[in-house]
Amino acid sequence: MDDMTLKQAGAAVAAAVTKAAQIGVKMNIAVVDAGANLKAFARMDGAWLGSIDIAIRKARTAASST
Repeated sequence: MDDMTLKQAGAAVAAAVTKAAQIGVKMNIAVVDAGANLKAFARMDGAWLGSIDIAIRKARTAASST
């Protein structure tokens, strides 16, 4: 399995930000690489600060379960 590039991670963040804006939810968005290391992150304006760590942990869990 090839690891994702920074460009791909940025595109994933951009797509997630677009979808969150469409549904009216302010999100923290984390993207990790194949080794579950943080590759890209975005916190939308007004997103809850407490969910930064939650977003990163969820991304790591998703990467480790595939």
